[in-house]
Amino acid sequence: MSYNQILASLNAGKIAPLYFASGSDQYLYRAFVGALRSSFKKRYGGNANFVQRWGVDLKVAPDVASLLGGGGLFSNASLIMLHEIQDAGTGVKTKLAEQLNDLPPDTVVLVHYPVSDFRKAKWLDDMRNISQLVTLTSPEGSKLPAMIANMAEQHKIKLNEAAIYRLIELSSGELAIIDNELEKLSLYLDEDDHVVSRNLVDRVTGAIENAHVTHFIDAIISRDRALAVQTLVEIDHQGKEGLPYLVAMLYNSLTQLMALRETPEARKSISQGSTSGYFLSKMGAVSKNYDMDELQKATRSLADLDLKFRLGSADTLAVFSEWVSVVV
Repeated sequence: MSYNQILASLNAGKIAPLYFASGSDQYLYRAFVGALRSSFKKRYGGNANFVQRWGVDLKVAPDVASLLGGGGLFSNASLIMLHEIQDAGTGVKTKLAEQLNDLPPDTVVLVHYPVSDFRKAKWLDDMRNISQLVTLTSPEGSKLPAMIANMAEQHKIKLNEAAIYRLIELSSGELAIIDNELEKLSLYLDEDDHVVSRNLVDRVTGAIENAHVTHFIDAIISRDRALAVQTLVEIDHQGKEGLPYLVAMLYNSLTQLMALRETPEARKSISQGSTSGYFLSKMGAVSKNYDMDELQKATRSLADLDLKFRLGSADTLAVFSEWVSVVV
């Protein structure tokens, strides 16, 4: 089933006993979790047992064994959400894969695995083979404008075409950032405002924390090390609220640069419906700042950097500064 089909099924009250959600798109994950919780509550009521755990907190097998016992004090039903399971201990993941084959009645489990590339592991294969798979992959560029228009409708906002493209440019197509900006637009608008223009998007989002992030991306793709470091310091001073998006935005920009380095067909494929001619020409102008080997190495090292953040073992400013010194 596709992501949208799974959401439709949940909205219709159909709940699978086990979901395996894979991918790093936080907007899609939040939407899925919201739909699952809502559907579960409608079926089992507000007294049903609800448990959340993060992989980093599950280190030994007994940690997970007690979670799957079924029911709570006031209900036999349980919804158990295990986020970022890749960070759990190996024994936990092996035990979990075994226990998921024999869930108690009225127990629903969500296992979240945000890593993009599946590793070769028996526990991982076992979980996927018995689960309803939920793919949390950002949509293709050509589908972004229509999706953003639908997201805007949920916030009771109408966007013109230029405003949609501007949101994509400011966010590098990251849905979680776009959703945050739509929320800000909805708070900003008066009841008399009907259609949001590009200028209004700039006026409302121009002072947001992600503006510095956009400047950092520009400095990277322009290969301006001094500006990249300066902007990175400004981002760090603002706090860590916008930092979960920085790796994703960098990755999107680097993959676009790689596509532009390859063929005219690749250039065409990333431009169809996903961005404006201005942004495409801007990316094309700087694509020769890096050769393909440099871009591939930068992307691989970015994946290592992302892992450090997920493990909670990285100082943001130090790690990104080191990445900039090597790549730019």
